[in-house]
Amino acid sequence: SSVDSVFSWEHVPLMAHPEAKASVINLSFFALRPSKEMYELLVKTLKQAPFSATRGWGSTGRGAFTGWMTTQGFLTYFYDEVRNGAKVELSQCAFGNTAESSPSKLITNGGTVDCDSSPNASNQCNDCSKTTLDEVRVADLSYCLAPWECGGENSSTDNLMTGLCRQYNKKWFGGRLQMEDVHPQLQKTIGKLCIDGQYQPMVVSEH
Repeated sequence: SSVDSVFSWEHVPLMAHPEAKASVINLSFFALRPSKEMYELLVKTLKQAPFSATRGWGSTGRGAFTGWMTTQGFLTYFYDEVRNGAKVELSQCAFGNTAESSPSKLITNGGTVDCDSSPNASNQCNDCSKTTLDEVRVADLSYCLAPWECGGENSSTDNLMTGLCRQYNKKWFGGRLQMEDVHPQLQKTIGKLCIDGQYQPMVVSEH
């Protein structure tokens, strides 16, 4: 069968059991180009698919998680249960890497995977926080502190400024400062983009 979607997985906490995470389509890197027939099946399935407030989409479901009632939840169900062969799964450590460590328990369409006791039970148990920056093709900042938040106000986020998260921030700031070098219409900063916890936005010079 033809390939209609290309994506990687991400792991999001379940609302009822935050210690467990559901494996869902990562929309930070997602390519979708269905045929007319596949599009019609998508629409038909959306109208008729079984849905439960506790189970979620489909016959097995992953439970309730942030985004479970939206496009993310539906497409996860569709390309996992309805048209499993119409997708290509990319490494979540390379595409859409959130820099999170591997989950203890992971909920997939095949049931619960215990990544602690059986780390090789699924390639989704890989610890993407140990990926080198050069191996990351698309970074997902949903877990790490966004660079423009300049450290935030909550000290509990300090742990997000280490390891791969810190490298994401450094790379982003480097690219932001480079913009001032290649675009002469931008005002030059003093080389610091966070001053007293406040992000310094780009400013166009007045001529």
